[in-house]
Amino acid sequence: MTCQSIISAPPATLAKTDTVTQALGVLLTHRVPMLPVVDAKGHYVGVFGLKEVVALVLPKAARLGEDLGDLGFLSDGLADLRNRLATQGKEPVGKHVAAHRSVAPETQLVEALLLLYRGDSFLPVVDGSGVLVGVVTAADALTRMAEA
Repeated sequence: MTCQSIISAPPATLAKTDTVTQALGVLLTHRVPMLPVVDAKGHYVGVFGLKEVVALVLPKAARLGEDLGDLGFLSDGLADLRNRLATQGKEPVGKHVAAHRSVAPETQLVEALLLLYRGDSFLPVVDGSGVLVGVVTAADALTRMAEA
């Protein structure tokens, strides 16, 4: 069995040209942590999600190292974070796209399950020309198995 048999439509997609603010609205509306990003021709370019938004509002000093320990020296309050989000929110999502593995429709289902097991929350399914054709999730696979 291949991924083709369990592909579903993503709850939404983001365009590279969407602003960060627009993307955040879509993420919150659909209550998902990330979504696939596509270009004007539907080609998959990566993902954008809440993690990227959080990175944009954090002070640069907080993102400098892996283990900074206590960040008490940073005095950013809610107003500072809101201002940073308002400023960064005008930028296009394409500037902040994160790499995320994808699979082909012909990928064996067991391979996709292994990738999901290893931590991917969903797998974008991309055809031979790079166009996003859907996504595969653990729920898709388990639902299909339960139906049998």
